[in-house]
Order: sequence, then C-alpha cells, then structure tokens
Amino acid sequence: MAVEIGGISFGLWCERGMRVALDPEHKSFVLSGDASQTCDVELDICGTTQLSLPAAVPCFSSGGLWTAYTEPTGTQFYFSSPTLGSGPYKAAWFDPTFSRGHIVLNRSRLRTGDEIFPLEYPIDELAMMHRLALGEGVELHALGLADRDGSGYLFVGHSGAGKSTTARLWMAEEGVRLLSDDRIILRKHDGNFWMYGTPWHGDAGIASQGRALLSSIFLLEQSPRNEIVPIAPPQAAAELFARAFVPHYLVDGIDFTLGFLQSVAQSVPCSTLRFTPTKSAVEAIRHARA
Repeated sequence: MAVEIGGISFGLWCERGMRVALDPEHKSFVLSGDASQTCDVELDICGTTQLSLPAAVPCFSSGGLWTAYTEPTGTQFYFSSPTLGSGPYKAAWFDPTFSRGHIVLNRSRLRTGDEIFPLEYPIDELAMMHRLALGEGVELHALGLADRDGSGYLFVGHSGAGKSTTARLWMAEEGVRLLSDDRIILRKHDGNFWMYGTPWHGDAGIASQGRALLSSIFLLEQSPRNEIVPIAPPQAAAELFARAFVPHYLVDGIDFTLGFLQSVAQSVPCSTLRFTPTKSAVEAIRHARA
C-alpha cells in the first residue's frame, strides 16, 4: 500500500495476514502504480505482543498521544492512550533522513480482528512534519484553494480564526477547487511556491489530493466589515511561523523553516484579511486581485 501527501510518497510493507484498511480521509491520497516502486518514505509494519517506553528521557512529550526520543540513529515515537490501557499501543522508528521507518503495533492493546491503518493520525502528520523540516517544505494551519482564474489563495489562522467559515463561502462559488480547510503543505519547485491538500481537515471536512500555485496569502481576522491590509515581509514571516507545524526540538528544522517562510513572505503578497462571513468577502478578494 502507498499514499502520497504533499508530493511525498509513503510506502507501507505490512506483515502477512495483517488486516489493513485505509482511513476515509486517506482514500483520495492512495498512490497507484507499480507496487514494487520505491517511495520517498519506506515503512515496514509489524506486530508485537509487548511494547514499552524507553528508559531514556524523551526530547519532547505532547502531553497527549505521543512522545518523541532522538538519538544519532534517528527518531522514535511512542503512542499511548488511556482508552487502550497502560503502555504504548504503537511505536515508530525513523532514520535521520525520514526515508526509512519501522512501525510496531502492540497486539495486546488491539482488539482481535480489527482492521488497522498503520499511518493513523497522528503518526502520518508527525512523519510528514519531520520530513518537511529536513529541507522540503512546511505544513501550515491554513485553508488553501484555487480560484476559477487559477489564482491560489492561502488563508492562514489558528483554530477559530474562520478557516472553515471561509471554506464554506468559497465552496458555493463555481469553478473553485479547495485543497484543505485546516492543513496545507507549502513546497518550492522551480522557483515557485506550491500548496498541497492534506488528509487533515477541519470542520468543513475538506481533504483533497492536489496542488495549486500560490498567488496570495491572507491572515484571517473576523470583523464587521471587509478590509485587506498588506503586511510587511518580516511580520508576515513571523505570523506564518506562529502557525507552522515544525518539530521545535530540532534546531536544524527550525532554522530551515524560518528561512523557508522568510522566502515565502518575500515572494508572495501577504495581507491581513478582516472579513465578514458573507459572499462579500469573496468579492473583496477578487476585486483586490483584479
């Protein structure tokens, strides 16, 4: 089985007899083609009857599902949930380049006969976030879409800023293609910045495989009236970084992400969009771009 997110492919080689199924959000991201082809990230999947946390001190704990450990040989993630009992129910080990990995499922924490998806959230997003931080791009808390004239708009904001509300406004417009209403991946190819849809959607439920050339970036603020206020590149880069998904315990990853977002802010017009949740917000953006 293989999936492709943000132009990066993940190949899953599961042990014989394992009941594997895709999450609904990932079905449009399945990569077709020769099953023996090499993917960007190759993952071996197996089960075990016992799995325990390392004795080492973690480099990061999410305070929720996962804990990370780093060492010269790579990065390890352990996943735990009170609903599945004590101890980890899954672990993942990656080499330093995040091109090879091993996922282990704790059979004693899973119900016999249940179908599983080894890349189930949050491991899919963690693997992507770390791979991007090695110099390939960045994931942002954002809505991305391509307008009917081909313009690519990125609407950036924390939870509650209005991404899903904005997505619903644009969904009603003919000829508009939405990529995601909550997570967008930015990458640079041939001097241009592209945004990619992801499986990690928001309240509007938009998770689309595809990409669009980035034309404009808007920082969302809900307001009684529509107003577009340009942002200087240094401020725009800082605002983007505050809404980026990056492994903060990896210094090289932070350095790359900061430089990447500075380049984005210098190359693509960035503005604050103060908007009212009506069709007039769509018209305001198209008028400004005309």
